[in-house]
Amino acid sequence: MATRGSKDNGGRDTGGDDGIDMLQLGARVRHARLLKGLRMREVADAVGCDESMISKIEAGKVLPSLVMLNKIVTALDRDLSSFFGLEIDQHRLVQRAGERMVVSGDALRSGRGVTYERLVPLAAGNLLEANIHNVEPGGEKIDLITHQGEAVGILIDGEIELTIDGTTYQMATGDSFFFKAHLANSYRNLGKTVARIVWINTPQVH
Repeated sequence: MATRGSKDNGGRDTGGDDGIDMLQLGARVRHARLLKGLRMREVADAVGCDESMISKIEAGKVLPSLVMLNKIVTALDRDLSSFFGLEIDQHRLVQRAGERMVVSGDALRSGRGVTYERLVPLAAGNLLEANIHNVEPGGEKIDLITHQGEAVGILIDGEIELTIDGTTYQMATGDSFFFKAHLANSYRNLGKTVARIVWINTPQVH
């Protein structure tokens, strides 16, 4: 293992030139651990290291060897390919209006009259899932699939009726929301114009 700015046994600087950003790696480890509901001690016991080592890795202070990283990823019920997801050069950093991928419906959620503009390219390993939900008048989305994480959003056009854990809220343009992703939720457009919602959430870990 190497600390920030140090050199490994081959004399290579590990401060970022090896293609693995320690802060990004640490954030992914912490993200996956929290979604799994594990404490640092439990991951450390599974990997065979001190809890302080896991803490340093999550904080971006230590870059684990590939052997240890594989043990950590395995302890979190993941694999290395899904853990890292897309490389940064495999998608555009800036997407112009009208260039974003638009999909109709969602295989994991029921509903009708809703299209999704992808703000974050779908890929296993991404720390965020973000879309613009375009909801036609009378359109609705019902999400009964719950998982660990959070959801936040803002209604940028129109009006909707949002239900979170059985409580219904009337929302107008400019209103925002935040809730834990283990709560069932749904919405529907009661207005006469298309409603647009910027919706950001923690992805499910498969």
